[in-house]
Amino acid sequence: MGLLLSFSGFGWQGLFAPIGTPKEIIDWLNAAVVQGLADPAVPSRLAKIGYEIFQREQQTPEALGALQKAQIGKWWPLIKEFGIKAE
Repeated sequence: MGLLLSFSGFGWQGLFAPIGTPKEIIDWLNAAVVQGLADPAVPSRLAKIGYEIFQREQQTPEALGALQKAQIGKWWPLIKEFGIKAE
């Protein structure tokens, strides 16, 4: 008998900058992305390929950091427990 592994998850995308990038640059990049996402054509097109845009209050560097930390907290224990390695 084989082992069947089943799990559910979701993917997300984020824009990251190198550590030490000045806050002014981060804020400028974030404002440009938020402005692009505010164009109705962008979320419409992204929805057609299966993406869902986070609400405006979640379109911040702080919210992205919180999401990343939550995902690490969720998946890292499983990665360690099962000895999963990148190939």
